[in-house]
Order: sequence, then structure tokens, then C-alpha cells
Amino acid sequence: MSNTKFVVPESSYTVVQREDEGAKVYAAVNTSLASIDKAERQLFGWQLSIILDLQTEDAQGMTLDSESKEIEPFCQQLETDLRAGGNAMPLARITWRKTRELLFRVYNPAMADKLIQQLIEAEENPRPFSYTIDPDMEWEMAEDYLKQFSADNAP
Repeated sequence: MSNTKFVVPESSYTVVQREDEGAKVYAAVNTSLASIDKAERQLFGWQLSIILDLQTEDAQGMTLDSESKEIEPFCQQLETDLRAGGNAMPLARITWRKTRELLFRVYNPAMADKLIQQLIEAEENPRPFSYTIDPDMEWEMAEDYLKQFSADNAP
């Protein structure tokens, strides 16, 4: 058996705007994940979705600055903690209809679940949130965000 090492690529974000159910959706997509090959993708075969329920939005559906300032430290710390030891890679941050969704590709779902359970028990999150960790070895759930950035779709 060969021993290989995978280096998580440096995050590089592109903001994408679309509409869903008549409301604007803004997604900051980590486009560096589009270039990861199939074998490397299988290492991160789980998708974690964390959805924060927000209180405010402007006429365009964007989070108000005051609320962004309240949730951003939590989101940043959560990302740092999930990425520790190379266990997760950020996929996207999506804002839509008073929600902020944080998507990650995860190597060990039990470690990610334990971290989130600790957050829930600490009751220090700035907004209520829900989460799911789903198996997705083929990255089908991530494809909606990454397909437009893959080399296969380059002009």
C-alpha cells in the first residue's frame, strides 16, 4: 500500500449571484476545490452544511452590516476549528433569505460532529443554527457550486 499525502489547497473565493424562489442568492465559492482530482475528493467524502438563522436583511437580501459583525467572528472561528488538522475544507458561504449557510467538505465526520455538538452545548453561538453532515463521495452536492469553475468548463 502506498502512502500518499494530500495538501489542502489554499482557499480562493469567487462571489456568485443568482436567484432562487424570487430572492437573490449570494455565494462565495471556494473555487480552488474545482481542481481537486477524484481520488483526493474521496478523502473528503462528506458534506457539512451549517445554516444560521439571521434576523435582518436589506432590500437585496444581503445581511445588514450590524448583523454581519455579530456573526462573522463565530463563522471565522468555526471555520478555523473545523479546518484544524486538515479535517475540513470550506466549500462556500451562501446568503439567502435571512440565512447564512456555511458548506464544508469533511474528511472525518465524527470529528466535525463532535465539534458542533460542543458548540451547541456551550450555547455561545450568536444565532440559532441547524446542521447536517451527509455522505457525498462523488461530490454531487458540491457540483452545483463547483461545476462552472472546473477545467472541463473552461473556454
